[in-house]
Amino acid sequence: MALLSARPALALAYFTYFGVLGIFVPYLGLFLDGRGLSSADIGLLLAIVTASRIVGPNIWAWVADKTARSLSVMQLGAVLATLGWLSSFADLGFWPLLAGFALFSFFWTAILPQLELTTLNYLNDDTRVYSRIRTAGSVGYIVLVMLGGWLFERYGSEFLPLSALLFLLLLVLTLFMLPKVTLATTTPEHSVRFSQLIKNSVLLRFMAAALLLQMSFAPFYGFFTLYSRDLGYSGSQTGLFIAIAIAAEIVAFYFAGSLMRNRSYARLLGICYGVTVLRWLLLAELAANLWWLSFSMLLHAGSFAIAHSCAMQFIQQFFPKHLRSRGQALYAGVIFGGGGAIGAYASGLLWQDGAGARLTFYLAAVLALAATLLALSLPRQQGLAVNGAGS
Repeated sequence: MALLSARPALALAYFTYFGVLGIFVPYLGLFLDGRGLSSADIGLLLAIVTASRIVGPNIWAWVADKTARSLSVMQLGAVLATLGWLSSFADLGFWPLLAGFALFSFFWTAILPQLELTTLNYLNDDTRVYSRIRTAGSVGYIVLVMLGGWLFERYGSEFLPLSALLFLLLLVLTLFMLPKVTLATTTPEHSVRFSQLIKNSVLLRFMAAALLLQMSFAPFYGFFTLYSRDLGYSGSQTGLFIAIAIAAEIVAFYFAGSLMRNRSYARLLGICYGVTVLRWLLLAELAANLWWLSFSMLLHAGSFAIAHSCAMQFIQQFFPKHLRSRGQALYAGVIFGGGGAIGAYASGLLWQDGAGARLTFYLAAVLALAATLLALSLPRQQGLAVNGAGS
C-alpha cells in the first residue's frame, strides 16, 4: 500500500530525482578532473553518456505503452541506474568509467518522461498545479547543490560517488512509495499517427529551437564548476552561485502556470531563449565579477524554468493523449540526449582545459540566438499546436 497520497508523493519524487542531479550535474566535471581526465576526455565522456538519452527514453516509453505500467518502469529504471552508479567507486580509468556512466544514464532515462506524463495526466494538464509540484524538484536540486559545495571543500571531488549513491537509494525508496496513479485514457475520434505528427513543420521548428538551446547549455552543465574554480571562487561560492540559479528557478516554476495562461507560448519561448543569449555573454565577459556572475544566475528563471514549462505545455497540447508518452520520449531523447551529447562533445574540444572558456560561451550565445529566432517563428496562437492541428 502506498504511504502517501498522489500529490505529496509526486512532489517527493521530483525532490529526490532532481536532488540526485544536484549532486551529479554540477560536480561531475570536478570529479572527472580529479580522476585525471583532460577537458577533451571529459567532453567525450559526457557526450557518449548523454547520447544514451537519445534511445533510452523511446525504449522505456515503448515498454511503458506496451505494459501500461509506467510506475513499474520508473521503479525498474531507478534500481538499475543505482546499480550502474556503483562503477563510479572504482578508479579503473577512462573506459570502465565511461561504461558505468553510460549504463547509469540509460536506465536513468526511464524515470523523468514517465514521471512528467504521470503527473500531467493525474492533474488533467493543469499547468499551474504542475508547476508547483515541479518546484519540489528545484528545491531538491538547490539543497543538494549547496551540500555538494560544502562536501567538495571538505572531502575533495571524491565525495561524489557515495553522496550520489545515498540519494539514489532515497529515490528508489520514494518511487516505491508512490501510489498507483491511473492515467486518463481516451479513444481518439480520429486516428492520428505518430509518424504524421513528427513531420509537422511547427513541431520541427520547436524541436530545432529546443535542440539548439540545449546545445548552448552544455558548457555550463559540463564545465561551470571548473570555470568557477579557475576564476578563484571556492567550492562553497560555486555552490552558492548555482543555488541562486535554482532559487530563481523555484520562484519561476511556482508562477509559471499563471504566467503562461492565455499567453503565446511562442512569444514566451522567444523571450526565455533571448534571456539565455544574455546569460552566456555575461559568463564569457564578466564572470570574474561576483555581482555580474550572480546576476547571470538569476536569468536561469527564464532560460530554464519558464522555457521548460512552455515546452511541457507544447508537448501536452500538440500530441493526443494516446501519443503523449512517445511525445515526451521524443522530446527527452532528441533535446536532452542529442542536444546534450553534441554540445558536450563540442564544448570539451573548445574548452582546452580552460583556455577556450570565453570562446565556448560566446558560441553558446550564438546557438541561443539561433534558437530565439526559431522560437519567434512559431505560431502565436496555442490552438494551432493542439493535437497536431498545425499540420
